Amino acid sequence: MAAFEPTASQKLAIEDRGGELLVSAAAGSGKTRVLTERLMSWMTQGERPASVEDFLVITFSTAAAAELRGRISEELERRRAEEPGSKRLRREAALVRRAPIETIHGFCAAVLREYASRAGLDPDFAIADEDRAAELRRLALETALESAYAAGEPEFLALADSVGAGRDDRRLAELVLRLHDKLQAQARPEDWAREQAELFSSPAEDAGETPWGRELLDGAAEELDYWASELESLAGELEGHEKLGKAYSGSFAGTAQSLRSASARAREGWDSLRAALPVDFPRLGSVRGGGEDPELAAAAKARREACKKAAKRLERDFSQSSAELLRDMRAAAPAMRALLRLVMDFDAEYTRRKRRRSLLDFSDLEHLAARLLTEPDGSPTETARELSRRYREVMVDEYQDVSAVQDLIIRAVSDGGRRLFMVGDVKQSIYRFRLADPTIFLEKYEKYADAPQPEGVPRRVFLRESFRSRPEVVDAVNAVFGCLMSKGLGELDYDERAALRAGLEHPGVVPVPELVLVPAPGAEEGEERPDKTAVEAAQAARMMRRLVEGGARVMDGGSPRPLGYGDIAVLLRSVNVSGPAWRRALSREGVPVEAGSSGGFFESAEVSVMLSLLALIDNPRQDVALVSVLSSALFGFSADELTRIRLRRPEGDLYAALRSCAGEDAKVRDFLERLDGLRDLARDAELAELLREVCGRLDCFAVCAAMPEGEARRARLQRLFELARDFEKSGWRGLHRFLDWTASMRSRGEEPAFPEEGGSGAVRIMSIHRSKGLEFPVVFIGGTARSFNLADTRESVLMHPQLGLGPKLTDAARGIEYPTLARRAVARRLERELLSEELRLLYVAMTRARERLFITCALPDPEARIEKLAPGASARMPAQALLAMRCAADWLISAALGTGSRALNLSIAAPDGELDRVEVKNARPQAAEPETGPEEESPAVPDLAARLDWIYPHRGAERLPSKLTATELKSLDGPDEEAAPLLPRTARRFRKPELEGAGRRLDAAERGTAAHLALRYLDLGRIGSAAEARAELDRLAAEGRLSPLEAGAVDAAALARFAASETGRKIAASPRVLREFPFALLCGAERFFAGAEGEELLLQGVVDCCIVEDDGLTIVDYKTDAVSAAAAPERALRYAPQLEAYAWAMSRVTGLPVKRRVVCFLASGASVEL
Repeated sequence: MAAFEPTASQKLAIEDRGGELLVSAAAGSGKTRVLTERLMSWMTQGERPASVEDFLVITFSTAAAAELRGRISEELERRRAEEPGSKRLRREAALVRRAPIETIHGFCAAVLREYASRAGLDPDFAIADEDRAAELRRLALETALESAYAAGEPEFLALADSVGAGRDDRRLAELVLRLHDKLQAQARPEDWAREQAELFSSPAEDAGETPWGRELLDGAAEELDYWASELESLAGELEGHEKLGKAYSGSFAGTAQSLRSASARAREGWDSLRAALPVDFPRLGSVRGGGEDPELAAAAKARREACKKAAKRLERDFSQSSAELLRDMRAAAPAMRALLRLVMDFDAEYTRRKRRRSLLDFSDLEHLAARLLTEPDGSPTETARELSRRYREVMVDEYQDVSAVQDLIIRAVSDGGRRLFMVGDVKQSIYRFRLADPTIFLEKYEKYADAPQPEGVPRRVFLRESFRSRPEVVDAVNAVFGCLMSKGLGELDYDERAALRAGLEHPGVVPVPELVLVPAPGAEEGEERPDKTAVEAAQAARMMRRLVEGGARVMDGGSPRPLGYGDIAVLLRSVNVSGPAWRRALSREGVPVEAGSSGGFFESAEVSVMLSLLALIDNPRQDVALVSVLSSALFGFSADELTRIRLRRPEGDLYAALRSCAGEDAKVRDFLERLDGLRDLARDAELAELLREVCGRLDCFAVCAAMPEGEARRARLQRLFELARDFEKSGWRGLHRFLDWTASMRSRGEEPAFPEEGGSGAVRIMSIHRSKGLEFPVVFIGGTARSFNLADTRESVLMHPQLGLGPKLTDAARGIEYPTLARRAVARRLERELLSEELRLLYVAMTRARERLFITCALPDPEARIEKLAPGASARMPAQALLAMRCAADWLISAALGTGSRALNLSIAAPDGELDRVEVKNARPQAAEPETGPEEESPAVPDLAARLDWIYPHRGAERLPSKLTATELKSLDGPDEEAAPLLPRTARRFRKPELEGAGRRLDAAERGTAAHLALRYLDLGRIGSAAEARAELDRLAAEGRLSPLEAGAVDAAALARFAASETGRKIAASPRVLREFPFALLCGAERFFAGAEGEELLLQGVVDCCIVEDDGLTIVDYKTDAVSAAAAPERALRYAPQLEAYAWAMSRVTGLPVKRRVVCFLASGASVEL
């Protein structure tokens, strides 16, 4: 480990002593290094140096514990090398292997074994694996339900008739299991259940006196105040214009006053607010043409309409009286009391079955340890105090991810928290679904005093410096989250304490991170369609190629080197949903992707085929598995061969058809003999032995080694072998059970622990959750237009740790159900927490990037989305506005618009893959601070006026773009006649459903893209007629280069004309032709902008075709404009600047002069040399 020079804040976190210390460590701030150095500082202090055994270090994964142990060992070895005669360091290096550095579950298990008699346990207990626990849960639930039905209590029968209504008890059973899982976050679940049952019997007279009513009233008051501020601000802006002020400001001010009045009534009670609704919206005056400022008038009216919708929704939400709502709550109470009893009865039966087998699950470890170590009031027991005396300090990594019961345990063994060191980053708390509670960290974050403090005072330290990311990435993160994150959304204000600082110096500059909106015409809002994902992934692939082939460089060990595909990672919200489409699209564009990275371990080809083969050994009459194995590299059956086998015996299954062909087909016979031999072996062999034989007889490892990324494939196959051994070690036996076990892991989305693939030279695709703790030179964040998953707010009965249960009320007579007061409150809180976690996920994703960051989203109409979001965009977005949005793309677009797109470049992808930057106007200003009166001129600053009047001497450079694409050059001297308006005001039309692709037609832009794509791959030497051109297009479609729809849309006759032209023949005959060649080069801005001498900009583009000859280059640019041969010369002149830029760039890249520049109009067959 290299010599470490800490920053001031790191030094404080390492050396501060004397009380509870919380370290808020931002992404990339070196928190693990700080934790290691703090431990070493204890061990090397002059007075009473500590031993590594004197510390309990808690991490939240086995891998993190191993990494930390390794870092401590490395540091001890480094210090031993400096002091070779130190016996103490030698002793500590030996002790570190058994030091208490472990997960919370490992610690709990060790404590329970040591104090088994006090905990009432068998010290030889085992940890139940997921599948054995699931089986015991199923049996326990059956027993609990049978007992409840046998007792026939009226409250349970009401529960069964409402929540459990249906053909069977499946819905009720799923509810019991789900609530039981969520109860595990409570230190004492039975106490929580009893308190909730009492809460449903509340004697309140006004709904606002209940925790649920208060939750909804507080939310209503926030929203009313938000809209009042919005309209007051707009009224002030409108007053600055005579006509607009006269027509609009009175109405806006009147509505704002009505909103303020309603907000005040919300704080009085439910029925009081109800009486204050509806909100008053006085009629607007008339003004012609938008008055003095039509844009302001349109924006103001749009915000007023949005306010109207919000007010109408509030009116609906508060339409019922307190009496009605409380009556519904009392009606739902019996079923909820029965549900809580049933959950606790199930828990008791499940516990009984586990104890009978000396089994504990992970929740048992936590709860039994908590009971052993804490009294009912949460204070430490004598056992906890005994443990506390062992440790100088308890250190907790990733503290933002603790649950309430885990925190109770940690505080109990750290002398009530007085000897506790916590490090984490609440902005990276993304495991609420695993019962993590970020509010535990947040409470300390807000209340603790800044270190240093007197002994015994809880203190905090902020680590803000990022030693991972370039300043451009840091600035983008700060701009986005400074705009989006607040206590209302994200549960934390992104202020000076939370913002990042670039901790390292980086040479030069790179372009700011990009937010790229990809047009996906026809895609519905928020839906996840493969074609929509493919369009977005294809655009990302073109950007990747442009980076790699254009010579982009990244830092490696302090020195720059060329960027490779292995430096790029694609991060997705859900790899299982969109990963396969991304992998296919990248591969189609020629971008290498790591095998299996689209869907993880089980989706990799070698693991999938091996599991299919094991399934056939268990039962060969499985057609899907059989096709998978036969068509794999192990046996190599082609599609034609499989078709012939199937046609030989159309009836029955495929295995029977194989048997019928065995007599006359040697290949089939060989397969069946191998399969029969393996099936015979499986009858007696252990699972691990069977897998070893399968791999040996079929040369599986050799086959993997011969394929691309062979080492990674071999490693995954080896990991499957290790899984089989782990399965048998757990006490299970049998091939069928192993297949069920792996299938259940797959269905739960669990991935076996497996080292990260790296160094393969291919793009990695992974989930954002999986990327936490990792970093990559270049990051692409995809799928941000996907709608947030709010399924947890639609369950039959909701649950929240503070607000309790949120049921629907069932009207059995009418066969309907509707939400209760509690349900609406719980749903609101859950939705806000889910969206806060989505925002933190975005933070994690953006902070993985070291050098470059790109964010993509596919939208049906990017310009319309910008137009919709622009009126509400501001530098600091209110939580109420963001909570109404349904995808991360809307958040990001709003942030880019609100911050002027300075740190996050907002652009729209053109059909040719180029990025057209969106010119962002200044966002609406925030509400002005109240005036405090005139200030006297300070004599300390006599030249203040001169300073304030200073004019920046390079004003011209402010208007220069940092990046320019070649396609933009034709519009620099004037408006581009071909360009569509940025914000077209067209009527929205509903898209006709496309059934099996029927009637789908490509628009002009898509047809142009298809033609360019075809010319990239076509062999022009094989085209002599339209029919041969069509045959070539069909070949590209068969190879996956074009979709069938794209191939059909390309004009074959036009291709034939081009192939027969002088330019086409020259391309076909030339030995070296560069097609779709991307470039990105720095060039002097004066080439394109007068008076810009000394400034530089990044010129980007993609050259359609470049013929390379010894004496120079020929640049060919394809155009699909519908222009006649006679008009072609005049039209070609428009593209002269673009061809000139291509010529300059290709000459720089190749070192050869450009001798010809040709524009080829495919529609007319005309070629014009410039």
